Amino acid sequence: MNRRKFLHTSLSALLSYPLFFLPGEAHASYGDIVVGGGMYKNLNTNKIEFLLGYVNLQSYTTKQISLNFLPHGIALDPNNYNRLFAFEKIGPGACVVNLEDFSLEQYIPPIQGNYFYGHGMPNKEGTLTFSTETNITTNKGTIPIRDTKTLKLVDQFPTYGEKPHDCHLIENGTVMAITNAGGPIGDDTDQPSVTFVDIATRQLLEKIELDSHAFNTGHLAYSNGDLVVVSAPREGFDNMSIGAVSIRKKNHKLITMNNPQPITSTIFGEALSVAIEPIQRIAAVTHPSGNLITFWSIENNSFLNAISLPHARGVVLSTDGKSFIITYGKQASLMQVNVNSLLPIINSEIKNTYISGSHLYNISREKILLSLN
Repeated sequence: MNRRKFLHTSLSALLSYPLFFLPGEAHASYGDIVVGGGMYKNLNTNKIEFLLGYVNLQSYTTKQISLNFLPHGIALDPNNYNRLFAFEKIGPGACVVNLEDFSLEQYIPPIQGNYFYGHGMPNKEGTLTFSTETNITTNKGTIPIRDTKTLKLVDQFPTYGEKPHDCHLIENGTVMAITNAGGPIGDDTDQPSVTFVDIATRQLLEKIELDSHAFNTGHLAYSNGDLVVVSAPREGFDNMSIGAVSIRKKNHKLITMNNPQPITSTIFGEALSVAIEPIQRIAAVTHPSGNLITFWSIENNSFLNAISLPHARGVVLSTDGKSFIITYGKQASLMQVNVNSLLPIINSEIKNTYISGSHLYNISREKILLSLN
């Protein structure tokens, strides 16, 4: 079957599967402040400009902070809620910004010979900040540890893989979960993996791989022992090959979702962002190239629903836990989906947010989670 015929057949199957579209449920969450990376073309200079976008869902206020790179991963300083860390997906860019006056505080250089590789965060005490970095020559992954206040490098440890990207502190901050994209397809020296590293000893506790080596390990979400990993086609495959969603519910194996076929055969390209609703244990996943957001039951390792949404990108849970907040489309729009019905919420759309990057970060929810530690 040639590619055009495959795409036509797969899309026909998808459209025959029960998907839900606008309009939907009422009751949006309005108390949240969300941030994310963005880019736009400056009409005066004809150049692409990068920024950190800020949206207050209650006042509909949008603000921007100009940067010299596109922010990918974002993290909050636990000791200063006006202080944010931002990291470039692949490159030398990282910085601290101040939300009190919406200014750039300081750029952060990577370790010599390294690039930043997407994500990072401070520890729960707010004294140390971690990030993913990759050696430009060897592709070996490193987690540098910097003083959160001075930003000086104080230590580092290996990710036990190549080209690390996402990282999360779990188990009350004692363990770091890291996605390692690995080498290109056909290179068996280092497979894509998720590694778990003891923060105190810097030792590898566990290394798990996906069912299929056709996917990388891109981003992860973790909640109460449940792990969800979302993947792009591995390096060497076409960008419009199939991505993947893999689930490891607590005390079980990691399983890549293969059903239902009308859905899993049409999630083209990267499965990009993932968020977990912890009560019902629902994972929301965006698929920009597939123009979809999908929802999965962690308990049952099963598909729940999909919403057709152009170029769906970032997704986070609202502060009250009642909705998923999603960025999408050419107008850098934002909308909400009810976590019970998994339908779009009426009148929740905000356009022209400037947040057109890969991820969305909910400052309001993170403040509450940090205050509980």
